[in-house]
Amino acid sequence: MLAAQAQEQSSGQQAEKEKKVTVLQNDEDLTIYPNPSNGVFTVSLANSNAKRAEVRIMNVIGNEIYHETLTRENALISTTIDLSRYSKSKGLYYVKIEADNYSVVRRVIVK
Repeated sequence: MLAAQAQEQSSGQQAEKEKKVTVLQNDEDLTIYPNPSNGVFTVSLANSNAKRAEVRIMNVIGNEIYHETLTRENALISTTIDLSRYSKSKGLYYVKIEADNYSVVRRVIVK
């Protein structure tokens, strides 16, 4: 975050005009439950204007172990993920959601 602020300040007003990202959702709009889980959990993004969203699951060293493209049904983008098919390991994983001008990373624990 600090590096991004430093780059904006050094580039001046021109960079500020060129790169504006509007985040339409709050972090509260993304829910992952249950967490901790046994490897099966639901990822849900509410109040999204996006028609599609990319879901990626990464292990702690950054290897992508799961990827899915979701489409919106009603006002909700949701899927149930079963990590037991992809990884037998218990531990910490990162869930990354990307949709239009929205990107968030959350942690999920598999027991």
